[in-house]
Amino acid sequence: MAKPIPANILQEQKTLKDSRELKAGQENFYRIWQSYASPYSHKVMTYMNYKGIPYKRMEADMTSMAGDITKLVGQSIIPVILTPDEQVMQDSTPILQYFEKTYPQKPTVPDDNRLEFIMWLLEEFSDEYMPRIHMHTRWGNDQNNRTMGQRIARGLTYGNPSVTPQNLGPMISKRQEGFKKHLGLGDDAIKPNMDQQILDLLAILEEHFKHHQFLLGFKPSMADFALYGPLKIHLFNDPQSNEIMELNAPRTCRWMDTIMEFGDTRGCAGQTEFGEWINLDDGVPESLSKLLGFVAKTYMPFAKACAIAGKDRNKSFTATVYGAQATFSVHQYRVWSFEQLQLKYLSLEGQGKHFIDELLTSANILPKLMEGEIVHNALYDGFTPPFIVDGIGDARAKHLKNKGRKVTGV
Repeated sequence: MAKPIPANILQEQKTLKDSRELKAGQENFYRIWQSYASPYSHKVMTYMNYKGIPYKRMEADMTSMAGDITKLVGQSIIPVILTPDEQVMQDSTPILQYFEKTYPQKPTVPDDNRLEFIMWLLEEFSDEYMPRIHMHTRWGNDQNNRTMGQRIARGLTYGNPSVTPQNLGPMISKRQEGFKKHLGLGDDAIKPNMDQQILDLLAILEEHFKHHQFLLGFKPSMADFALYGPLKIHLFNDPQSNEIMELNAPRTCRWMDTIMEFGDTRGCAGQTEFGEWINLDDGVPESLSKLLGFVAKTYMPFAKACAIAGKDRNKSFTATVYGAQATFSVHQYRVWSFEQLQLKYLSLEGQGKHFIDELLTSANILPKLMEGEIVHNALYDGFTPPFIVDGIGDARAKHLKNKGRKVTGV
């Protein structure tokens, strides 16, 4: 005879069910599958909080990850959003771009096209290079590894009477070891270099936040939400790296606090009044130039080498990043995403382009950014991000679905 399900687990199951349903007064709400430990989930949710876009959180538990989410987007990935009319959205940056057009109030994209390109560059760095840093801190440290295995398991097992975090947590921690090689973290000799990258980045941010409340002035841009995700949800929330953040970057921690409280009316905590963007005609802040220099030494060699390897159909590549050589796996999304950044650069014109050229050259981002041809990833042809069509939300899923057919390009 099966054991009865404990009362509080029944309550958790009810909570999961209720979160998936739009009730009276919630007809215009979005529903987002998210996780406490997912930086991209919090990138989207803090943006929505700032914009005042109504939504309901749905816990990405084991059932939804293996069931609804995989069925809807082709793989177990978060965040995934259901619109009020049941359309499916996935991929954080296209989601924010869509919301920016749909909810134009409180814009997060500067009206100066020079500053806008800087924003996209920092946003791309945050999404595509910061995972290397936060995977290093989360899974490269024993305390973080054990704690976060349990924390992720706690979310996945919510409402589940047969699996506990204590059972699942060690399995998650062990599984993450296999991901190190994909981000050039397989060799322990690289650890001191990664530790130094973190300290150097925090020093730059700390100096910047002495003079500016946000990355591009006194109002948040998409780059703020993108960088908030990995810094807050990984480095700050993970126990060992939290000490690094608190000791070395108190102003950066305050910046995260401000973003976390957007939209929070309890105690009138959420900031509602904002200043202006940085005026580049008054000069580029030294701290912003240093941040671009950091991007040049980290993201640029990493992304460029990945694109070339993707074009040559290699599964891995070697690159010198921040003065240290490492071997990485080719990720097709990064090839596509880097192409989008290059296309944004090509859209610059006139004096704005001349200004950006000088700035990026002094930061050593140019000429690397545009060297050689732009690699086109044909796996993404036909996609309509952020909306999912026919249950395919990623080029990898599309490739698997069409396995055996000829694919041109990357």
